Amino acid sequence: MSPAKRPSAAGVSLRNAAGLRPAPAEPAVPPVLQPPAEPDAVPRVRDESTAAARPVKPTRITVDLMAELHSFLRAYAQARDVAAADVIRELIRQVRSDPDLSALVTAELARRQEALTEAMRAARE
Repeated sequence: MSPAKRPSAAGVSLRNAAGLRPAPAEPAVPPVLQPPAEPDAVPRVRDESTAAARPVKPTRITVDLMAELHSFLRAYAQARDVAAADVIRELIRQVRSDPDLSALVTAELARRQEALTEAMRAARE
């Protein structure tokens, strides 16, 4: 994965720096949210059969990991010849489907939050 590109100074013009950039156009209102053309008209409803035929696009998230956790995840995934993302997806599925695991994770998160609160309180004193 390549690092994010930083904006270069050459890409900033004097117009943009001076705030003379034209205002962005108003986004178009989706047809579902637009009022009907006639007062008694019924808004069109999207056909569910066509919506179901489209593949669902995954949502991307970014997780920052300490070097130790990142190394462990990579080694774990490589040892099993799977992608690290697949390991994370399976962990989420397991937390969702296993109430005991979910309770264990919830308790650990609460313990860590309490430890952080205590450390911040001690730092203020």
